This record gives sequence, structure tokens and C-alpha cells, in this order.
Amino acid sequence: MSIPQYKICFDIGRGTSRLVEIPTLLMTHGHLDHSSGIPYHVSQRNLRRLPTTQLYVPPELEPPLRKILHLWSEIEDYEIQFDLHPVDYDRTYPLSGNLHFQAVRSVHRVPSNGYTILEKVRKLRDEYKSLPGPEIARLKNIRDDMFYDSVVPHVTFSGDTQIEFVLENEIVRRSKVLFLECTFICDERPVERARQWGHIHLDEIVANAEAFRDVERLFLIHFSPRYRKDRIHSILKKKLPDWLHAKTVPFLT
Repeated sequence: MSIPQYKICFDIGRGTSRLVEIPTLLMTHGHLDHSSGIPYHVSQRNLRRLPTTQLYVPPELEPPLRKILHLWSEIEDYEIQFDLHPVDYDRTYPLSGNLHFQAVRSVHRVPSNGYTILEKVRKLRDEYKSLPGPEIARLKNIRDDMFYDSVVPHVTFSGDTQIEFVLENEIVRRSKVLFLECTFICDERPVERARQWGHIHLDEIVANAEAFRDVERLFLIHFSPRYRKDRIHSILKKKLPDWLHAKTVPFLT
């Protein structure tokens, strides 16, 4: 899924020409429905003489993916150029201006993580907020403790994961927009089945609805292909609390 205004793409399950202009790929894990478009994207950017793809991946994925891309170089008889970065979960990466992204560990059958797009801001401490503007400006020149650094999480993309991705990460729960996988939604595929395969069941979202209070828009993604669009809409309306359903959108293609 691409977000053109940030010039990033979360995962790339198949190579398409419309995504070639996106310079940065943020990969959640290595399953083919999320990663098989990587060689095409990298190769096409080389062919068009665009800057090399900036590719961020879970640390465990970096060595085998590097081998795969070198093998594709042999197959194409052309030395493919790319920048492959194993993510560090203790740092943020710059995008533009005050915008950064951060990888957040997730829980799946293979090593995986999601990503949060965040804004770094400087905030005035509460004890100084009542001062007039000129006084704040004067004190700012002689004190270094008036402001503190804060982060505002704008968008989080989960990739494939279990519900712990939300429950164990405050930055995810505080995100204004959350793209969250919801593979199973019915009783035919119970919660235990979802967890066995490293996925989220709608019933887990319902049971933990309070975790989504601060999320302004919840996009549910990665529905099993067994569900028709009309059935998805019907079950979401039936199961979700009204206040959560009002800000939930099934991301259907």
C-alpha cells in the first residue's frame, strides 16, 4: 500500500509500474503476498535511472533478501543497485521535515514488524504556557528547559500480526490513522485459528475495543478472500460497538 505524500510504500506484493516512482519500501515481512514485487521495483528504478530503492526490512530478512536480489542480478545479467536496511527498533528514520518513521515489532509466524509515521515536535512546558509571548521569547534565550521533545504518531501500518501489536505498543494505540489487519471475521474461523496463523480475528478487536479510543480512523485490511464485500460490511456493523464502527473503514480492493 503506497502513501504518495510520504513517498513510501508499505509492502509490495506484486510489481506494478505505478509504484516505481515511490523511492522507499517499508517491508513488514517476507511472505510472498507482501514482498514478491521487490525485484521488479528495484530493477525498474535501475532501468529508468532513478535513485536506488531504499528498502527497509526486519533484521532477520536482510541476509536472505540480499541473496535473492543478487541472484536476480545474475538472472537479468545486470548488476541491480539497491540500498537494503535492516531496521533498528530503537531509532527513528527521517522522511522529510519533522516527519520520521519507526519500525514496531509485531507478532506473526515469521519475523515481522509494522511501521509508524510520526512527527517530532517541540512543546512548551505547562508551567510556561501562561506567560505572554515576549516573555517566552526572552526566557528562551537564557533557559534550555522550557521545551521538551514529543512525537505525534500520524499513521501506523501493521502488516500481518496478532492483536498484541496494538495492545503492547502505545505508539500504535495513539496513531491518528491505523491500518490494521483483520484476516478473519466469522465464527467459522475462530480466534484460535487466527492466532495459530499469526493473524487478528475481528472478535479480538471487539473484545479490546477500548484500545482504539484514541484512533481517529481505523482501516481494516487483509480480509480473507473467502469473505464477500457485502458480508464484511454486514459483520462489521453487527459486531463492532457503534462508536468504533463509526470510525472504521474496511479497506477493500
